[in-house]
Amino acid sequence: MAEDGSRIIRFLHSQPAGTFTQAIELFEQRHPGVRVEEQPVPFNDLNAQVQARVGSQDPSIDVFAADPPRVPSQASRGFLLDVSDDRQAIAQAVVGPALDSVSWEGKVWAYPLWTSSSFLYYNRDLLAKAGVKAPGSAVADRLTWEQVGEQAQAAQRAGARYGLGFDQVDRYFQLQPMLASAGAGDGLTGPGGLTPAVDNPGWKRVMDWYQGLHTSRLAPLGIGPEQMPDVFASGQLAFFVGGPGRIGKFSGTKGLNFGVAPHPYFAGGKPATPTDSWGVGVSAYSSHPQEARAFARFLSLDSAGALATTGKQTLPPVNKVAFDRYIEKTVSDAGESVAGYEALLTHEMDTTAHHRPRTVGYVDFETTINKTFSDIRNGANVSESLRDAQEQLDQQLQRYRDLG
Repeated sequence: MAEDGSRIIRFLHSQPAGTFTQAIELFEQRHPGVRVEEQPVPFNDLNAQVQARVGSQDPSIDVFAADPPRVPSQASRGFLLDVSDDRQAIAQAVVGPALDSVSWEGKVWAYPLWTSSSFLYYNRDLLAKAGVKAPGSAVADRLTWEQVGEQAQAAQRAGARYGLGFDQVDRYFQLQPMLASAGAGDGLTGPGGLTPAVDNPGWKRVMDWYQGLHTSRLAPLGIGPEQMPDVFASGQLAFFVGGPGRIGKFSGTKGLNFGVAPHPYFAGGKPATPTDSWGVGVSAYSSHPQEARAFARFLSLDSAGALATTGKQTLPPVNKVAFDRYIEKTVSDAGESVAGYEALLTHEMDTTAHHRPRTVGYVDFETTINKTFSDIRNGANVSESLRDAQEQLDQQLQRYRDLG
């Protein structure tokens, strides 16, 4: 409790500074006597923080960002408050399969906040300099990865520092759609999604391709996901594969002449895009569960609260009313740069969205496979890396199989 008598709700998340400022101010105005204290941490540290603090039943964490594929693991470990009594309210308020993204074994464990997808951003000026026609924004204009690679090389030969780059470089969220498009599988199979399947020809083919982009320097090496949007915004990159959360940054960058096209796919394969984004979970050990839950509900189910979370991050809210207003504002602010964005986003959400595996072993899987992606990008032998990952994952996931 604060010196002024206010009850303090502590909110652990990994979003950029300012993402929740407007929403928190609005919530506090509506709930006198309650204050929200943010505790932001780097993305790569969030899971460790949740496991260390909530896992030790630390009552000082009241609300935390819940990544949908991690919900089964966090729920099974008792980290999350069961909010199933809000199932109907959530179902009525949100779009698409958002409710499913925060559910596990018939119960609801968090409040869905945002959804996502991925697009092919491009620098119009760099492509024009290379004599490359800018791709269209319609679904029918979708390029193959093979076409993008050729055009990226042309742009680099014409002076672009890099031809192609990825937003969440070396992260499963970003690379899973490529594996799905190639028919390689998600990397987990069997009962409960607890059997690894990464050491196979499909994964090897995609990882050979991914490695080649970077070792040839068509894509940048030595730059992490936190810096990749700046590489595109600074005009060094012809093509950038990233989510809707980058539109605000790019449209606000003076001199950046960009456009948005559909996410590519492999020739002979099917289009696939990532989906789901963060939810908001209430800690099962919160000191103020009633107030914590009110804050989580406000961010998800209240249209004003949901919309207020999109000003800085520009990720699409799953709240139905807020989603429509988000589209209007995004298109209005970004103008011609995002022509066709609404139709494209809606199509991808409804048609090409590919969910990450829902399994209690997801945290172990993602941690291991992200490191494997990084090793491969930096030149490690693809076959050996995938074989090692397969063996390591088999050992890690065995403990969950033993419980089942």
